[in-house]
Amino acid sequence: MTTRNEVQPLPAWLAWPIRVLAVIFVLPFRLAWDALVWLARVSWKYVGAPFTKYVLAPFCYYVLWTPLRWIAVHLLWRPLSWIAVHILWRPLVWFAKYVLAPMWDGFVWLLKATAPFWHLLARILLTAAKAVALALALVHRWILTPIGRAVAFVWRWVVVPIGQALRWAWNHSVVLLWRYLVVVPLRFVWTYVVVPPARWLHTWVLRPIADTTRSILTTLGLREPPRSRHPLRPGRHPQPRRR
Repeated sequence: MTTRNEVQPLPAWLAWPIRVLAVIFVLPFRLAWDALVWLARVSWKYVGAPFTKYVLAPFCYYVLWTPLRWIAVHLLWRPLSWIAVHILWRPLVWFAKYVLAPMWDGFVWLLKATAPFWHLLARILLTAAKAVALALALVHRWILTPIGRAVAFVWRWVVVPIGQALRWAWNHSVVLLWRYLVVVPLRFVWTYVVVPPARWLHTWVLRPIADTTRSILTTLGLREPPRSRHPLRPGRHPQPRRR
């Protein structure tokens, strides 16, 4: 028994024709390739290598490389190096030697000459800074902190209770007194004393007088009859109201 991964050999009736075709078609190409490789090796050994060594290399060296190197050295490198040395480097060296160096020496001498003054000034400033820091610490500790605590104590135990007491007194005394001594009596008087007589006077006295006066003036022609608020359109008749 054979497994799936094993390659089964071709049958003899199919293998021999394939071998014959391979010999007929593949062998000529392989022989031609080997011949080309051999010809290339022989050509390089007896033609290419001598030509490169005795013709191409001397031509590139003496005709191309030597002129380009002479141009780069004599026309580019030497002029640029002369410019860099005589126009840039030497003036910088002279400036550093005769200007910067004396200035640096003078600055160093000045620092050395005034060193005691700077030491004294540094000590004075350091002492003053320490004194100011100590004074601020003392003020914060013995003045600002007690004042802040006193203010907080007064606010917490005096102002806040007084405010709460005043608010409670206002809500439970002034508001209640205003409500039950002023608002409630005025509402009672307005509801039960003023409104009923005014309504009775308007309904039974003023309105009948106004209606009678309007009727008399309309009858005498001194006043136009009142127009209805909803005039009837032409072609329509008033409908009786449903009870």
